[in-house]
Amino acid sequence: MKNRNNCILNFSRLLVIACLILCFSCKEEAWDDHYEQLDSRLENNIISILSEDPEYTTFVQLLEQTGYKSQLETSQAFTVWAPSNAALEQVSDNILNDPDLLKNLIGNHISLFSYNTTSNEQTFVKMFNNKYVEFINTNDDSSFGDVDLVEKDILASNGIIHTIDDVLEVNQNIWEYLNNNSAQFPSLMTFLSQFNEIVFDEENSIKTGTNSLGQTVYDSIFKLSNTYFKVIGDLNSEEKRYSFIGLTEPAYTGIYDVFKDYYQHPIADTIQVNTDRTIFSNLNFLAVDLNDLDGTPISTTTGNEVILDNTIAEDVALSNGNIFVVNTLDYNPKDVIYKPVKYEIEDSERRTIGNLSDLTIQKKFNITASGRFINDVNLAVNPDASESNNYFEIAFSNVLSASYTLHLKFAPIGASQQTKLKFELSYVDENNDIIVNQIPPIIVNNLEENLIQIGDTYTFPVYINQENDNNYYVKLKVFVDVSESELILYDRRFGIDYAELIPIE
Repeated sequence: MKNRNNCILNFSRLLVIACLILCFSCKEEAWDDHYEQLDSRLENNIISILSEDPEYTTFVQLLEQTGYKSQLETSQAFTVWAPSNAALEQVSDNILNDPDLLKNLIGNHISLFSYNTTSNEQTFVKMFNNKYVEFINTNDDSSFGDVDLVEKDILASNGIIHTIDDVLEVNQNIWEYLNNNSAQFPSLMTFLSQFNEIVFDEENSIKTGTNSLGQTVYDSIFKLSNTYFKVIGDLNSEEKRYSFIGLTEPAYTGIYDVFKDYYQHPIADTIQVNTDRTIFSNLNFLAVDLNDLDGTPISTTTGNEVILDNTIAEDVALSNGNIFVVNTLDYNPKDVIYKPVKYEIEDSERRTIGNLSDLTIQKKFNITASGRFINDVNLAVNPDASESNNYFEIAFSNVLSASYTLHLKFAPIGASQQTKLKFELSYVDENNDIIVNQIPPIIVNNLEENLIQIGDTYTFPVYINQENDNNYYVKLKVFVDVSESELILYDRRFGIDYAELIPIE
């Protein structure tokens, strides 16, 4: 019995081994077939592989028609998202009969370098038409723009082919979208259009040779651009991704009514120019996802932090970002315009000294100072009867028609004594009257290093811009108020860093 059992066991083992050998033999043949097929494809370039498939004859014809075929026969690495014949039948005659539009469309399906679907990621791929298209590969699902892939990762000697059953239309960028939908954003586009210009498009112009001076000669192409892009970022560039607020007329009117009160001025045009400049310079951001608009402050390209919520009318995806179309815009003025106005005392442009031989202001480098300098102010003589020799005056710029408190940041100068100062704050009102506020004297220790409020709250009725010759101004005079008899108690020397107007809460 024992021998019989051993025979059965040995036979079973032999049977298992035979099955394994058969299995491996079949598997090896399958892998051989696979690699033979792979090797044969790797011997052919992208055009050869597409030409062998009757489903993509139209695409091959259009590649030749647009001049891309010869490029795809070179040894560079490319990725092609190839639309089927059925998909291309849906392309309008307007595009098929326009060489520029057709080349733009076909170029929207070809990129340099190899992009496969094996990595779990999303990336923006630069296409031959200089547009960027999102290529998403997550959880075995792959899409190119909004189009699903039919067959993935077909390898060729010079790159990769993915097939799609739809044509990916050329997406507009932010600037193109705004211009093509200007009726939806009338005030916004009226403002931006005043900065329009036609510029040379070097990237898309064709080099035809050189002239007698050795300069490159182009078959030149020109494009519409805008000088205001230097302020907010280039909305026409495909190289950066932005989120832009599409300000409809109700949204513009609402935020204009909020901001204009801070720019009150006897000249009505001045109110509109400054209000519009503020509104339209704070609509652009580095690309932000709609889901990130959760009440967290985000920075505009001009450096202001604002809060957007996700209750927007429409989120329009574009080739260089997206547009949030809004019907209301609830910016807080303190995030955008109503901010502290600082004057560094060492800045001599808007500073006047009563008598240079009597009172000096010497700036000294100090790494802890706001402008890296503190100022050593020294009155060497007695104040004269008219107090024309013991003061310096500064003129603030970009002061809104709003309420502020006045503060001075003092700096220690290494002396143990104290000084006595008094102040005069003056401004011009809407009637061109000069309003003067006398601020009582204060005693300041020469070791003081604090921001100290001077006087009360002051409301300025007219917006003060940055122009030096503006008839309207806000000025602060600082007097060294130490007579000869007071020298036993006070010094005529003190340190100061800056003066600041701070918005009231």
